[in-house]
Amino acid sequence: MKTFKKLIMGLLVAVMVLGMGITAFAAAGSITITGALKGQEYKAYRVFDYVPADEAKPDAGGVYKLNPIFDGFQNYTYTYTDETGTFSVKMSDLFTVGDNDILDTSGLTSEADAKIFGKAALAYAEENSISPVATKETTEDGDIKIDVSEFGYYVLNSSLGSAVAVNTTTPDAQLAEKNEGTDIIKIVTDATNKNLIYEDLTGGHHQIGDTIEYSVEGVFKKGGLGYKIHDSVTGGLTLNPITDANISFDTDNAGLTWSIDNSYVDPDDETKGFEVTFKGEPSKDIKITIKYTAVLNADAVISPSANVNKAQLIYGHNGKGVPKETEHKTYPVAIRKVAKGTDKLLKDAKFEIYRELDKSLVKLTKVSDTEYKVDPDGTVTEFTTVEADNIIIKGFAPEKYVLVETQAPKGYNLLEGKVTVDGTTYEHAQEMIVTKNSTVENIQVEKVEDGTGLTLPSTGGIGTTIFYIVGGILIVAGIAYFIVRRKADAE
Repeated sequence: MKTFKKLIMGLLVAVMVLGMGITAFAAAGSITITGALKGQEYKAYRVFDYVPADEAKPDAGGVYKLNPIFDGFQNYTYTYTDETGTFSVKMSDLFTVGDNDILDTSGLTSEADAKIFGKAALAYAEENSISPVATKETTEDGDIKIDVSEFGYYVLNSSLGSAVAVNTTTPDAQLAEKNEGTDIIKIVTDATNKNLIYEDLTGGHHQIGDTIEYSVEGVFKKGGLGYKIHDSVTGGLTLNPITDANISFDTDNAGLTWSIDNSYVDPDDETKGFEVTFKGEPSKDIKITIKYTAVLNADAVISPSANVNKAQLIYGHNGKGVPKETEHKTYPVAIRKVAKGTDKLLKDAKFEIYRELDKSLVKLTKVSDTEYKVDPDGTVTEFTTVEADNIIIKGFAPEKYVLVETQAPKGYNLLEGKVTVDGTTYEHAQEMIVTKNSTVENIQVEKVEDGTGLTLPSTGGIGTTIFYIVGGILIVAGIAYFIVRRKADAE
């Protein structure tokens, strides 16, 4: 009777469990989990069998025996690591098998003992491929019920590593999921033109070829399982591969290891990127940070469409955080080359484009006679106007550029203007300011005018003007001579 009282005391202590392993007494009936979170899987393992003295009154008393599928567990040594160090616990210090296989659980005297027992049972089950007697996966937040077919002492595995208290006063036990779900925060931290990042850091405006820097931060819960972070991009962005150097922790890795897949493909939308898979369970709550970069490439879609980068946290049994997206836009401009004072389109004018941000020559790829696209790997360094239409160029940032005319249309002069940028003067130039309002549906038009040269004499030689000038001089000289002579004669 004394042993039985100790057993009951151990069980009542054990049901107040904090952490991944949750222990609960349950008779044939059910275990209800209140406040369960969407996307989690709960597994019930019956470690001890309960044999009531009177099956009609199971709560009246009985004995516990080791479930045959856990035979050997009494000799198991469980090793674990937490923030204070690494420890080993023998299960024989917590319970023993006595006469007639009846268990003595007098070693389970505290909540800490019960917690270690639960974790040890789960580790032993995994190492020995022991299947749970019942499994329940949540499809939404709320209460769930796990049906159990036999009396017993159960260990419940929550993939969140949650804190749970269990009421075992009736055969239908009840747990409370006390852990909050976790998620990540994603921001844009830098870009080629940092001034064009959105104020809320969820994206930016860029020129094709610009580099964008990201940071993803998340908190992994102590005892949690199945953590993954993946990031994927639409076709207009190219993610640079990450390495271990891109991953950091606020203190240490809390016992986690990880692997990196830079060939990840999102199964939902087939976007490509990377995935980091973390193995093990954190020995404490930790903050993880992943920093990485992407480049806006020549396949970028043009405003109003956006190029999207999406990061997401996976945890537990396919639990999913809310996808965190950043969007990146680039802009078009139509160059309209006309005769000064008219709207007549001029052909065969040639232009270079310089970005004022760094005074770099903007390289292009020719799409057609009337369309070009910004391309850092392009081979075109100047575009040529045509008589049929404007020249559309896609892929600018909303900032200042300089158009430099290198060849004027036949019969016209080069641009007369100059543009000076940080001490550098561009001749035959015009400043162009790209705006965020320019889209493929409502494109910004940049008008560039050329004037004709001076009117020359219509006949050869020096023309008649010289004769007028010489004749005039001779007449004036004659009149002066006549006046002077008359004065002389009068004297």
